[in-house]
Amino acid sequence: MRANVLKILALLLLCNGQVLFAGRIYDEFEDISKIAWIGNMKIVSGSTSDWALRAGDIYRMAIEDPSNWSYIVYEMPGSEIVSQVIVDFYSPTGLRPTLAVKNSAGAETKYVEGWDNGYPELTNTGNGLYRFVLNDELIPDDATQVAVYLDAQSDVEIMRSIVYYGDGYQAIDYNQNTNYYRAQKLLEKAENGQDITIGTIGGSMTAGANAEPMETNCYGARLKAWFESQYGINVNFINIGIGSTNSYFGCIRAEEKLLRFNPDLIIIEYACNDQLDDIYLDFYESLIRKCWKNPGEPAVFSMMFCTQAGISRIDRQYPIAQHCLIPIVSYNDVIKNEIIAGEKTWLDYYQTSTLAGGDGIHPNTAAHQKIADLIAAELLHAKTASNNSPVSILPEPMYSNILEDAFYLSENDITPTEIGEWTPGGTIWDFGTGNGWRSETANSELQFKINGDVAAVTFWKRPANENFGTAQVWIDDNTPVVVDGSNGEHIDQIVLSNLGAGEHLLHIKLLENKKFEVVCIAVSGERSYWNGPYYLENVASHLNIAINDNDIVMNSAGSRFELSHTDDGYIAFNWNGSYLSVNSATGELALSSSLDTSSKFIYVDKGEKAAIRALANGKYLSQKENAIAATATELSENEYFLFKDKATAIEGTTLTNIDCKIVSDQIVIQNALGQQVNIFDLSGKLLYQQTLSTDCVNIDFNSGNYLIQVGDKVFKRNI
Repeated sequence: MRANVLKILALLLLCNGQVLFAGRIYDEFEDISKIAWIGNMKIVSGSTSDWALRAGDIYRMAIEDPSNWSYIVYEMPGSEIVSQVIVDFYSPTGLRPTLAVKNSAGAETKYVEGWDNGYPELTNTGNGLYRFVLNDELIPDDATQVAVYLDAQSDVEIMRSIVYYGDGYQAIDYNQNTNYYRAQKLLEKAENGQDITIGTIGGSMTAGANAEPMETNCYGARLKAWFESQYGINVNFINIGIGSTNSYFGCIRAEEKLLRFNPDLIIIEYACNDQLDDIYLDFYESLIRKCWKNPGEPAVFSMMFCTQAGISRIDRQYPIAQHCLIPIVSYNDVIKNEIIAGEKTWLDYYQTSTLAGGDGIHPNTAAHQKIADLIAAELLHAKTASNNSPVSILPEPMYSNILEDAFYLSENDITPTEIGEWTPGGTIWDFGTGNGWRSETANSELQFKINGDVAAVTFWKRPANENFGTAQVWIDDNTPVVVDGSNGEHIDQIVLSNLGAGEHLLHIKLLENKKFEVVCIAVSGERSYWNGPYYLENVASHLNIAINDNDIVMNSAGSRFELSHTDDGYIAFNWNGSYLSVNSATGELALSSSLDTSSKFIYVDKGEKAAIRALANGKYLSQKENAIAATATELSENEYFLFKDKATAIEGTTLTNIDCKIVSDQIVIQNALGQQVNIFDLSGKLLYQQTLSTDCVNIDFNSGNYLIQVGDKVFKRNI
């Protein structure tokens, strides 16, 4: 219920993509849905040779049919009072648009030169560029609409409009309730001379497209340089930005490509690449939560970009970041304010496709430096922020965290049943996620055995001339969903949720004799073995984690742990009332009576196996010989485990054939699968306790007299 209430509140703050309390509609026509255009509209792109003269405006709107007339209408949110209207336009012959307002009764006031009701201020800025300013003394208090008219046969193009309402523009305080504890902790670490790791995750803007060279001039690299200059420390910088990707792909790549390095600062940027479908809100929130809960309490920042056309999803994303109490840095607002004020133009921060080195979309080198400066300023603000108390757990999701524990699975992680003809994929772009699977034969099918209540398929969309087609995707016997791999040039995804915890069968089936390429799959949500008794068997050695006289070792018998999924998104292992825990300094395992940071782990899905990363030190559980500890930073077979439920194998076991004998210095117990073994010395002290998971076990013991209890049988033995 709480999540639904928060979602409703967030929607109430928005109207046609505009923030109600902002007091300003700024429109450069990047999103036609924000306005109503009446008549014949033509969008004029900014690709002409006079681009620089026009101060880098992006799109202009003109009449498509010169024999007709058209107009633009802006609705005032909540019947707010209009205080000022500004219209920038291009007119090579000096013709002008006409401004008008309508009041609540529908009466319209037009402002035409020479009429008695006044006329807006006109500024000629040269090169055919003009600005109209209609001030509040000419605007009725009950004005509810603003209209801009273009008359028939007028050679006028509207560049941008700014409508102020209410008390005028009030800059949004994105960080009013932000918690700065983690940012302060990061700065203290730097001030103490300790090296840090910073990571950036996002699309092509984060990758550094249009920064020259991108490796050293992307905003993350410039932020690294700031830290090193400011504090004299070494900074490990990890940039996993990839063009044409969204927060879904960020979620499934984050662990392998960034989080396992335990960054101190993580900057998330997807305000330009995420789409308007509501599920992208789920993706974005999942990614924030995934990064926030990483070991080391990293400072997580939300970065809000815009394209050169001013396109940004900030109005959709910032409420989520605010809900998660993380700092927001809005490059989007800063540069738009500068451009509106006339202090800068788009060309100061972008280079269009008509100019050398520009592409019309991505911020240039100067913009990347500005972005780094904005992040640094927000970090320094944290030093004096009063909201700096530690936060142990995030609020319940505002939308959803369905991908919080999703990880990409490639052909190295999971083996599907293949029907028809399949070959390795990975022939288009290399995302570092393996080759995937490709086919171009109708009815070819992949079947994946998965465990979780959310499944996702990542696939390619390619241009029409590459002959990519469609496929069906479904779970178990549910109704298939058709996905289209044609008419695009990027990866896409289909996410199926509410499957129910447990095992499922994921199907992907081609519908036609056209290419279809699966990049990877992902599984998320509740796994069936997150709540119940399980053994942890190492993939490399086939030994199990076992409690041996309160020591944690690896042996063939193992101990059965009670697994639980904690409220804050981790897993825990309970054995007889004690939790498996990790020494943060050494990585050694022990038993703890408390469920806290030392006894919580991150589950890393690897398809047919799993890795387990300790919250205490950020390292993976790793088996070496008969020892187990959280010491690994890389993944190999030694770090992979299987969750084994051996209860079914125990059913039907009888006690009549149990045998206990001494061979050399070993106690050998046979035919006791599933029975608990207790070994005492003659004083009654318990020396060994284990539940057997195999028919035969050899237990090393020193010379002496022992009482050995197996199930309800007791043996006295001398070694």
